[in-house]
Amino acid sequence: MFGTMQFYLFVVLAIFLIGDVVGVFTKGKLSGMMITMLIFLVGFLSGVIPPDVIDKAGLTVIAKWTPAMIIFNLGSGSNVKQLIQEWRTVLMACICMVFSIAIIFCTAPIIGLDSVFVAIPVINGGTIATQIMTEGAIQKGITVAAALAAVIYALQKLVGAPLASYYGVKEANRLMEEFRKDPAAHMAALHAAPGTEAGAAKVPFHQRYKAYYTPTTMIGITAFFAWVSTSLGTLTGINYGIWALILGSVCNLLGIVPPKVMDLAKSTGILMIAMFGSIIPALAKVSMGDLTTLLFQVVVVFAAAVLGIYLAGYILPTWKLCGSRNLAIGIGVEQFLGFPTNVVIVREIATTVGKTEAESEYIEAKLGTPYVVAGFATVTVVSVLLAGVFVELL
Repeated sequence: MFGTMQFYLFVVLAIFLIGDVVGVFTKGKLSGMMITMLIFLVGFLSGVIPPDVIDKAGLTVIAKWTPAMIIFNLGSGSNVKQLIQEWRTVLMACICMVFSIAIIFCTAPIIGLDSVFVAIPVINGGTIATQIMTEGAIQKGITVAAALAAVIYALQKLVGAPLASYYGVKEANRLMEEFRKDPAAHMAALHAAPGTEAGAAKVPFHQRYKAYYTPTTMIGITAFFAWVSTSLGTLTGINYGIWALILGSVCNLLGIVPPKVMDLAKSTGILMIAMFGSIIPALAKVSMGDLTTLLFQVVVVFAAAVLGIYLAGYILPTWKLCGSRNLAIGIGVEQFLGFPTNVVIVREIATTVGKTEAESEYIEAKLGTPYVVAGFATVTVVSVLLAGVFVELL
């Protein structure tokens, strides 16, 4: 009764549920993923949760084929036009990433080169980068570095959210000083439609044949390109994640697939849970003796990354790209956050600082776009590319 696959699957999902509940209840102030990882870690160390719980839940095999599909799905949602329009934001975010990476590299004599290679894509990214680096580290037998990836991922929002909120509030107050001088003019400029193109927009292929794009069809298309991506990865030596991201973006631009194709197929949720099957086992390999090492490495890595962001976004004149030191820091820390955390933070800032509905709307518009674009560029795109490169260096 308690030793079946269904029971262990329930246990795994129940732990994720607890994390989600805590995250929602605290309005994101406590990371739900941090709680989830902590429960797994304590459970493994105490022996309450078996170290092979993911395997017992039947997620191990599924976890091997889900990443390419998830990355293709992310690529299909790439808004290339918005990235081009917001090139200053993208460049500022990338500069902050470069400075963070450079300083993290300087910590190699302290925490080890393998830990540096694993940490860089994870601290700059999200679930996909974490999965790639954790799986790569486990395959190479670097167990502590694999666990480091999982812990960094769990703590990202705990580090990034206060910084994004603090500097976001300072930027919102600066915006309000200008806004309150002439609210009508600022709102008129905000609602103006820049770059409106004449002529009817071309209907994409997937929209013309929408009736044929059933959930089964969309899953099948995604599986095909996931296979193509892994095959190209084997043939070229370039990580499959890079290929999947590129193919997803190209397919969306050509109109072959709709944006976030797997979301439309209502399949992303279970695939994301399964994909954690390649992250959670890293925590099962952590011993009590490893905890001190892990804690030290985590502190060093986050300190180095934050220092890099502060240098690029506040000290050096690179902040002028986005016109404000506060906004530059907010953009820089998006590499820790991503969607939807950045949207929640912006809404909280708008509600707190804005005294009227118009002020809140203005703040949300002015902060929302750079925060979301920066998060998309770093977490969704660049971190996956970095993971594809660094996993080969382990």
